[in-house]
Order: sequence, then C-alpha cells, then structure tokens
Amino acid sequence: MTTIWTAIAAILIFCILIFVHEFGHFLSAKLLGIRVHEFAIGMGPKLFGKKKGDTLYSVRILPIGGFCALEGEDTSSEDEKALSNKPAWVKLIVMASGSFMNLLLGFILLLCLYGTAKQIVVPQVATVAPGSAAEVSGILPGDEIVKLDGNRIHIASDLYWVKSRLTDRNTEIVVRRDGVNHTLSISPEKTDSDYSLGVALTPQKNNFFLTVKTGTYTTVFYARVILETLLDLLRGNIGLSSMSGPVGIVSEIGSAVKETTQSGWVGFLSLLQLTILLTINLGIFNLLPIPALDGGRIFFVLIEMIRRKPLPPEKEGMVHMIGFALLILLSLFIAYIDVLRLI
Repeated sequence: MTTIWTAIAAILIFCILIFVHEFGHFLSAKLLGIRVHEFAIGMGPKLFGKKKGDTLYSVRILPIGGFCALEGEDTSSEDEKALSNKPAWVKLIVMASGSFMNLLLGFILLLCLYGTAKQIVVPQVATVAPGSAAEVSGILPGDEIVKLDGNRIHIASDLYWVKSRLTDRNTEIVVRRDGVNHTLSISPEKTDSDYSLGVALTPQKNNFFLTVKTGTYTTVFYARVILETLLDLLRGNIGLSSMSGPVGIVSEIGSAVKETTQSGWVGFLSLLQLTILLTINLGIFNLLPIPALDGGRIFFVLIEMIRRKPLPPEKEGMVHMIGFALLILLSLFIAYIDVLRLI
C-alpha cells in the first residue's frame, strides 16, 4: 500500500513542480506577446489535449517532465511573435521566469510551513553551557548571533550550516548585546558529529512578521546550500556518488510517505519540506549556465546583449541539443548510482 502512495505522491510532486516551472515560461511568453505552440505536462506520446487559440494544452504519458514550446525558440522565424525576434530583455524574462516561479512556490510553501508553528527558533542565545567554547569567548544569554566565521546569520539554519563547516581553529563570532555589536574570538569544540559552540538557541513566539522573515531567509538559505554543495562537488570535496536523481528522489518521497502514514501531521510536514527543497533545487539548478537548461539560454542572451546582436538560432540550438544529450547521459549515470544505493 505504501508503494502505491509513494507512486501517487511522487507523480503529484513532480507534476506540480514541472507545471509551476513551465507555467512561468508560459505566462511571461503570453504577457510579452510570444506565440506559444504547446504547453505540455509530461513527456512522450500525448494522452489528451485541447487547442485554444494558437496554443495546444496537453498531458503526455510520462510524468517526468514538461515543456512550453515557443515560436522561434531554437530556430529563426519570420513570425513577429517569435522569441528569436524579441529584444534581449524579453528573452531574459521568459527564460528566467520558470525558475522564478519555482523559487516563489518554495517561498509560499515555507510561509505555510512556518505559519503553522507556534514557536520558531531564532539565532539568539538562550543558555551557555558551563566551560564551553561560548563561555570562554564571553558569549552571554540574550546575545543575538549576527555573524560566524564571516558569514551573516539571519536564521537558526544559517548558524547550523556555518557551524557544520567549522573546524577547531579560532574564528570570529559577532554578537549583538544591548544594541551594540561585539566581535569575539571562539574555538569550537569537537564532538562526535561536528564542532560545538556550547549554546542553545531561543524559541520565540511566532507572529506574522517572524513567519515572513524566516520564510524569506530560509528560501535564500536553501539556495545557498544548493550552490555551495555544487561548488563542493566541482572542487572534489564530495563525490558524484552523493548526488541523487529521480530514483533517489522517489526513494526519499517513499520514506516521507511512510512517515506520514505512521506519524500523520509530522510525516506530512517532512513531505512538505522535501517538496520545498525540490522546488528550490529545480529553480536554482535550471539557472546554472549549462546548455539545454534555462541558465544556458540566459547565458546566450547575455552574450547577445554584449555583442548587440543575436547568435544564429540554429547554432545555439545545436549547442543546446548537445547539452541535452550530455544531461541525459548524466541522469542515467546518477540513476544507476541510485539503484546501486537502493540495492
């Protein structure tokens, strides 16, 4: 039974994320006078569709993608409504709008998530452990942690993330006390899992402004973690085997669904958090300057703005086609790793 609910949840989440992304492209294209040939959810053979005006709205058999087919997207066109005939700033908006919608969805879901909480943990010191690194450095209960190791701290997650990347070397911590910032030196203590500062943070009674603030900075926090993780991958600090594709994601969704059936509301919140992370990840990943992704198209638009003339659409389309093929190969490799991990 759990397998059925996992499949339903996975299809629903993928479809929602893809719909939101493609709807961003669709909406901006329509508003900016670009002809949209088809707006599709899913890939492969068409299950059903309906044409309204110039646009075919369709659902396809495989719930693993979707697309918004624009006139003049990869080829030159004589149509005045073709994307290729629009100014560079219009192309930029259309290409970025899909990721923007995914990030916006993540922000809205975070508002819903935090809006249900009675209290939210904030980066303010509640207690200091006796003899800890914090006590030695002069941190006091009530201090608001402003910076750690040069990183601005807005929410508790910022502090936990920076702390997880610390070593036992001396580093700076900035705290606000009675409205005045104090720069202190602290040497984190090694524990079994990471390095400890020796402080407990304050749970603060929730309100509308705290919900909005936490939701906003958590959206930024997730984007930052995703980018820093990608940089760690490129630097070789983490292996390619740590990445997950659709198979790994479905496995995580299955775990969240199982928790939902066992724990009810708590499990549902886990599934919601996973959805939030996935939609923000989709938004950020699509902005990377990789051919075939929105970021790759944005990169070519920026080149067009510098050159003051567009590149030949056919040549750009060829680059995106090669990039798409390489992405498919990478996806198959990651799927293979996911399967081995599951076995």
